[in-house]
Amino acid sequence: MPVEDSWDWPLLLYVGTVILKRSEREFWRMTPRKFNALTRVHMKFNDPDYKPKEKPRVAYIDQIF
Repeated sequence: MPVEDSWDWPLLLYVGTVILKRSEREFWRMTPRKFNALTRVHMKFNDPDYKPKEKPRVAYIDQIF
């Protein structure tokens, strides 16, 4: 008798490939921890009420090592 899978695979695949813009191969090779971290960051930066704690620093390409 098959065990009920509690993961919503179509939704996870959609988020990974459409919203996070990863290839299907990248999605299936990603750990749940990495998927969760990327999803949280995406939601944070796409929240219209999000305000960064500090202003981004300006740097020129020749200053980056």
